[in-house]
Amino acid sequence: RFVLPAYIVTAALFSVGIYNIIACLTGATDNFYVDMANYIYIFAVLSPIIIVSRSFKRIMCLNGSKKGFFWGTLLTYCVSSAVISLICILFFVVTNFALGSQLIIQSFVNNFGWWKNGVIIAFIQQFSFLLLVQIFFHVLTSIQSRWYGWVVDALIAIVLCVFLPVPELRSLIVKFFNVIIFNKSAILQIASCLTLSNILYFLYVPIIRRKEV
Repeated sequence: RFVLPAYIVTAALFSVGIYNIIACLTGATDNFYVDMANYIYIFAVLSPIIIVSRSFKRIMCLNGSKKGFFWGTLLTYCVSSAVISLICILFFVVTNFALGSQLIIQSFVNNFGWWKNGVIIAFIQQFSFLLLVQIFFHVLTSIQSRWYGWVVDALIAIVLCVFLPVPELRSLIVKFFNVIIFNKSAILQIASCLTLSNILYFLYVPIIRRKEV
């Protein structure tokens, strides 16, 4: 129930996907169909933000421990990443089988190049990326009440404002996303995401130790 708002927003966006497929099949729009499962990615963004901002204080007030919160949230992100990845793959397989000849299906699992590596590898690649996304937003949200959180926010803004307009610098951002998303090597993509996830969560240790209720 802690992440109920995330469920509500995800369900709302999911309904947009339902409308999209109906519109495509009835000819109300073109045959360019965005897979409904893509909208579930928003849950991977919202859930860690809500967990950190709402659940920590409640759990501590219920005599929970910081260690329990640390490992509990990690387990939560692992489970949700696996579930989201499984749902996305199932939706893509079913939709592609049933409507692939009628619609141009846009699915993250296919557009990111994961599907070409087979269903199992695609599942692991998507799981690894989603885990990284959730841990990133978890750690970023956790430091917002501290001065260094504002510094990190400013650095992210500076990087985007400075790097994006300059082709040479923008290529560095592109290379980074090529490593964690579009990597031609599934092993390197998975290893990169899991390594970054471990580094980020390791950095979270001193943050949660100093975090006050």
